[in-house]
Amino acid sequence: MARAENGPLRTCVACRENKPQDQLVRYVVAPDGTLMVDYRHRLPGRGAYTCCDAACLRTAVEKNQFQRSFRGHCKASEADGLLTQLQQAVEQKIVNLLGMGRKSSQVVSGSNAVITGLRQGAEFGLVLMTQDISPAIAEKIITLADRQKVESNRLLNKDLLGQILGKGERSVVAVARGSLVNAILVELHRYKQLVREN
Repeated sequence: MARAENGPLRTCVACRENKPQDQLVRYVVAPDGTLMVDYRHRLPGRGAYTCCDAACLRTAVEKNQFQRSFRGHCKASEADGLLTQLQQAVEQKIVNLLGMGRKSSQVVSGSNAVITGLRQGAEFGLVLMTQDISPAIAEKIITLADRQKVESNRLLNKDLLGQILGKGERSVVAVARGSLVNAILVELHRYKQLVREN
């Protein structure tokens, strides 16, 4: 088995490119023969891999690469259904990482607190706004974040963000610089790429 510095290499069943396993999406077959996304690489059984993009996933489905990889033991799948599973898995990973940030006190939430932090030059690595944030507040936060060279993104809704943070509704959260924010940014990049390509 080939290994990279950061773990074993796997091959995308669509483009045939070798990449570190943690950069690829793993798929497994459920007992009923249904193909499932195993984004966290934790489900038992033989796995097949694609790049984390819609083009490779669609190619794998169209060319029956999953059936070949699993030697015919999986049912035919629709690319759109698998893409929806994948987007949900990436979003859930972001939710989990934000929850970790709350537990480790690496997040600041609420528009007033985030705006104040940005104005005072707080060490933020990311500002995440919800899809249903007020346009006026979003514009103010984006302007301040750009001025401080802090990346800003839009995802989730106020209710869900509030639940993640153990608060009432929240429309914005800022995450401190460090390894956690780097992990969140990787997942946000993957999510945006999937949504853009889908």
